[in-house]
Amino acid sequence: MKKTILASAVALIIAGSAFAQPVSDRAVIPIGVTLQQILRIHVINGGNIEFVFNDIDDYVTGISNGGTGFYDSQVVIASSTDWDLHFGAEDATLLGTDNPLNTLAITNIGFTAVWTGTNTCCTAVTQVSGITGNYDTATTGGAACGLKVFTGAATDLLYQDAGIAAGSGGDVLDNAFTINWECGTLAAGTTPMAATTLLAQRPAPDRYVTNVFIDLVSN
Repeated sequence: MKKTILASAVALIIAGSAFAQPVSDRAVIPIGVTLQQILRIHVINGGNIEFVFNDIDDYVTGISNGGTGFYDSQVVIASSTDWDLHFGAEDATLLGTDNPLNTLAITNIGFTAVWTGTNTCCTAVTQVSGITGNYDTATTGGAACGLKVFTGAATDLLYQDAGIAAGSGGDVLDNAFTINWECGTLAAGTTPMAATTLLAQRPAPDRYVTNVFIDLVSN
């Protein structure tokens, strides 16, 4: 009897398997992409600029840039997005270190800028070859612009031209420029330097300082 039951069970299993439907399964693999914004700016040379007036001719004609690199600040930017660069002095005047009551107009400090990166996002203009900014838009003759007080977005130094399709994102080879500093040279630009010589201004002997902010923000 047991053999008959066992045989019947085996027969049922075989018969059931003959009519079984195909079996399928599914696995899910989630894939995510996280894009973290990168905004990095670095002054690789010229992080501290010092003008020393120790000759009467310096007081009369100022200290020009000279093209030697001695009064240059080299700046590079790495960014994953388009960017703007805000720029300006921390103080309304340069302040004396021997006597904080001594002041010197920040417009005695002038600069031009030269774009050295490979990005082609922007239109060449007078001051910054390859990129535009409110310091240089209407400047003629290649003259230096006077330093202004930092006020955030109102003191754009560099930004991408709206009409250019190529973006300004890129690495430090794509985005690089040099600021050429000068002092007391009376050069006139969109934002003019001081119109009188340091000799005529008669500032007290002192070491005058301020910080220049370079603020990188996404566009």
